[in-house]
Amino acid sequence: MGIVYDPGLYKASEKWFAPFKMPGYAKNPFQTWHTDFVFDNGWCGTAMLSWTGPMYCVLLTLVDPDGKITETMQFIDQENVHWSEDGYDIHFGPNYFKAEFPILEMVVDDKDNHAGLRLKAETLVEPTLSELPDGVGIGRLRTPYMPVCVSWYMMPWNRITGTIWVEGKEIAVTGYGWSDHQYGTDNFFGPATHYFYWANFPIGGSSGEDLITIFEAQGGPEQGYRPIKWMWNYKNGQIYSYDRDADYYIYALDIPEGDTVPHTMKYVFEGDRIRGVIEGKWIHTMMKQPVDQPPFHAMLNRSLYDCHAEMEIDGKKTVTDFKRVLEICYTYEPTDEQRLAYKGEAPAEAPAEAPAEAPKEAAPEPEPEYVDDGRPPKFTMSSKLGEVMADPRGVAVMEKYLPGISNDPNTKKGYGMKLKILFALPATGVDRATRAKMDADLRKIKD
Repeated sequence: MGIVYDPGLYKASEKWFAPFKMPGYAKNPFQTWHTDFVFDNGWCGTAMLSWTGPMYCVLLTLVDPDGKITETMQFIDQENVHWSEDGYDIHFGPNYFKAEFPILEMVVDDKDNHAGLRLKAETLVEPTLSELPDGVGIGRLRTPYMPVCVSWYMMPWNRITGTIWVEGKEIAVTGYGWSDHQYGTDNFFGPATHYFYWANFPIGGSSGEDLITIFEAQGGPEQGYRPIKWMWNYKNGQIYSYDRDADYYIYALDIPEGDTVPHTMKYVFEGDRIRGVIEGKWIHTMMKQPVDQPPFHAMLNRSLYDCHAEMEIDGKKTVTDFKRVLEICYTYEPTDEQRLAYKGEAPAEAPAEAPAEAPKEAAPEPEPEYVDDGRPPKFTMSSKLGEVMADPRGVAVMEKYLPGISNDPNTKKGYGMKLKILFALPATGVDRATRAKMDADLRKIKD
């Protein structure tokens, strides 16, 4: 599609950050409001309000300078969710994102986990549309009809100040970050895209001069598997160019064996105006989450990188160093252990040999083994929590591993999530071994 010659068309106002009214054909509609931040004191993190089907939740990740992660998740009752229909004012219980540009205010208050934040983001560059909603790209939502579409509106570069708190300890923070509103009519991964790389580079320093934002992906089957290579360039706080078929290449390098996180990310730019290399060295991982994209195995990685840029933009050469959060999500060939973990299972372990002098003890009565009698299991870790909780046998399994879950008023808020996705979140406290045992018991349930 080439360069968009009127980037002013892509300027976004507060109304674009209001909840988008989904068309009736939306299969699995979702909307999120997300902010990432990198602070001068070494802390970093993300905050997100998420609305997926009937579920409303608030996710918070805070990472200290040593890489220790605090992650919390709040499920919010629908009656406690409120928003403006024509402005940026979203409330999920005591948590909210609201803006009158150029200022965005954010509050996340997870009293149960003694963590939260109160931040003010001053946008230093123009808020931007990724696609014209009536246009012809991946974000087309009105005309002509397109069965699967996703889009987002962004505040690409913000000066952020305020306070975060972890375990009751308040920490004053200053730094920079990104904020956006994402939405779609179906799962972002699979139907819409098969992989993506996202990055945001302050080439001209913290002022936002010559900011570059890139998004590379491959469309899914509903998108005709078309490649997507977008690049925005901002100068002095304003959109300067938007290239829909940009000349850059991305290399994910130094991936440790058995892992999915590249320890080196390299971005090579070969355009007429924008040339050079940006190399990011991994510092620590903020989020690493399996993505439900059968029959593929996919992992969403969000990590902090120490970046070094040597760029030439419009004939001006610039060398810049900065720390940025980079997102990488792609399919991969898993190891046997990762394949089992993705399914919610665990590899078999050889029993430890007893010392020769140890007295023999009576073997415990073995649990009934799973027998494949030709009938498929009614439940697996791919089942949704609500489906499992609708069956007394499923409730018994959940109570076995999570006592009190059936009486917890928050449980229903997670009914729309698949077990392997829900319980992979660190905030749930369900480790892989427990997920494996849970899956084995669920598979014993037959119709």
